[in-house]
Amino acid sequence: MSLIVAFSILASAGLVTVRTEKYRREAGAWVRHTLRVENALLRLGGVIREAESEERGYIITRDPSYFSRKNDFSTVGAQMQELAALVADNPEESGRVEKLKPLVNERLDLLRRKLDLLTAGRFDEAAQMVRDGRGKALMDEINVLIAQMIEREEELYRIRHERLAEASQTLETAIGVMVILLGGVAAFAVLMAHRQLDALRKSSDALRLAYNELIEESTKRSAVEAQLRQSQKLDALGQLAGGIAHDFNNMLGVIVASLNIMRRKLARQEDGLDQLISSAMDGADRAAGLVRRLLAFSRIQPLNPAPLDANQLVNGMSAILHRALGSRIELACVLGKHLWPVKVDPNELESAIVNLAVNARDAMPEGGRLTIETGNAELDETYTQDNPDARPGEYVCICVSDTGEGMSPETLAKAFDPFFTTKPIGKGTGLGLSQVHGFVRQSGGHIKIYSEPGHGASVKLYLPRYVEDTEEGQPKAPEPKQDEFPRGGPEEVVLIVEDDETARRVTAQGVRELGYTVIEAASGKEAIGILRDRADIALMITDVIMPEMDGARLAREAVFRRHALHVLFITGYSKHAILRNGILDPDVNLLTKPFTLVQLARKIREALDARADLSRGKS
Repeated sequence: MSLIVAFSILASAGLVTVRTEKYRREAGAWVRHTLRVENALLRLGGVIREAESEERGYIITRDPSYFSRKNDFSTVGAQMQELAALVADNPEESGRVEKLKPLVNERLDLLRRKLDLLTAGRFDEAAQMVRDGRGKALMDEINVLIAQMIEREEELYRIRHERLAEASQTLETAIGVMVILLGGVAAFAVLMAHRQLDALRKSSDALRLAYNELIEESTKRSAVEAQLRQSQKLDALGQLAGGIAHDFNNMLGVIVASLNIMRRKLARQEDGLDQLISSAMDGADRAAGLVRRLLAFSRIQPLNPAPLDANQLVNGMSAILHRALGSRIELACVLGKHLWPVKVDPNELESAIVNLAVNARDAMPEGGRLTIETGNAELDETYTQDNPDARPGEYVCICVSDTGEGMSPETLAKAFDPFFTTKPIGKGTGLGLSQVHGFVRQSGGHIKIYSEPGHGASVKLYLPRYVEDTEEGQPKAPEPKQDEFPRGGPEEVVLIVEDDETARRVTAQGVRELGYTVIEAASGKEAIGILRDRADIALMITDVIMPEMDGARLAREAVFRRHALHVLFITGYSKHAILRNGILDPDVNLLTKPFTLVQLARKIREALDARADLSRGKS
């Protein structure tokens, strides 16, 4: 008997479930209908606004390609018919559609007439039509009607969504009743619980055993890592010793061979000793040069520092660099204004610049551009946290950029190692960059390389600013007051796009410190997805060089989707090299690394304030 009762109750619950599911589907269909109406309204408004935008684009640029929308006005009629059909069940919305039709037709007719005037070159008449204000008045009425319709649809959406939620709740209740009626499963559940408890005990024992093994493995790994570090040190020492031995053996071989032949010739009282003496002296000079380079790398070479103007030094080297680079390399020197003086060894600085220029030339076998820039720079605490060999303070930056092959991350990690070179045997000693590194560090400065494969390289030398009657070699970073930082609020959302995780983390930390809400993206594709979902993003900060989608392409696609979005580019390459190589347009917002928190704060504030001014101008 109980089985029959249970079956009857189960059948009744099933009938309720079927009817409730049907009602829920109908409610869901009405919700989707509301969304279709909203989508049609947004598309209609978007077509009209896009036509206006392209009209303004032609007035500004006079580029005929902005006429592309003229032939698409015919689609507006179809969209209006679609909208009328969608709201036919709603007399209030249907009335608004009837009011909207003549306004849209008049606005499109006004656009057509202006475009015809512009096409005919009658710009003054077209401008007079704009000044008459009829177009703006029509758009205001259209926008009001569309906004009213969207507001009504949002209200319908809320009502229908509540009905859908009620239907879903009823369905869940019916299902719950069915679950309760199947109480006979409880015994089986208890049995399974006992089995799972036994399995959990076994898993706990296995986990304890795995933990002990992990501790043991971690101890072994630490020991192996210590051995690996020691091995790497020995490998570096062996590479250094091998390089020294190879070069010294070649030089000593010349000297020894020359002296042996001289001894034989002297014994026979023969002539021809001058050439042998010259060979021996050349070998000795080369050995002395190798010693100087090693001393520079180890930073114990005696220097003769003197105050100098880096602009004059770079300008005076242009003739030498032109000869060293050859006719296939285009050289550009961009000298910063009001450059601070530095106190370094002029000869060693010249040698460092020549070394970097020759390396850049070898990285451009098919020719290219070499840019040498000078400028004042400041390094702050944030930068020095990630670059321990740098100290906060004021520096003069000399940047050598090329359009060559670039470096892979593996090559970049070894760039300053002595005797490390990617050039063929006999084409390089591997001491060029290590010598530059040693000279800069010995002079109290800092050196940084920015490079990616296929995008060339920028090597930046930071030399301490020289100020008389101050402690030399100890640059002090100015400590700005908190009120000197232009700050933002949590309602201002900033999207940061950077493929390098460390750089992205540091930049995001700085922007959050300034009070903004920050969203992070590791690629251009991820950033586009975020922009599609978030309408409250006010500013996008993006790296210029990124894999798959670079910063310039990302900015174009982002602004196409969000016309009011402002973009701030950041890059480790020098500004002139980026603009000269055509990667970015000259009028973009660009901030070069490294930058201080004050510089970042001011750039962000400038971009957001410009956006606010533009919005006020449109309104």
